[in-house]
Amino acid sequence: EKQSAAIENEIAKFVGNWASAWSRKDVKAYLSFYAKDFQTPRGMPRKDWEAERKQRIDKPGKLQVTVDDIKVSISGDTATVRFRQQYTSATLKSSTSKTLILVKSDNKWFIQQERVG
Repeated sequence: EKQSAAIENEIAKFVGNWASAWSRKDVKAYLSFYAKDFQTPRGMPRKDWEAERKQRIDKPGKLQVTVDDIKVSISGDTATVRFRQQYTSATLKSSTSKTLILVKSDNKWFIQQERVG
């Protein structure tokens, strides 16, 4: 039990750091959270996906991404994280529920899948 609480805290911190890199528009740091075998939307090539993310994140104006209500379930080296994401930019304000599937590799977590809902 205690072990899983520690892992849950580690994962909550990971998700917070991911949102923080996104908010700072630190594209390099943001992309480093994604696993090499990340399942890109519509199976687009990784390079195209990265370019699209960079273009979206690099837009002028303030950006703030925060997460709350984090729920974690862990199975071995895989974790499923559900949370509410508040996204505020110059042109958009949204609140969505998100699910991230994380995988552990070399003692670090990475995002393998990202789903809305």
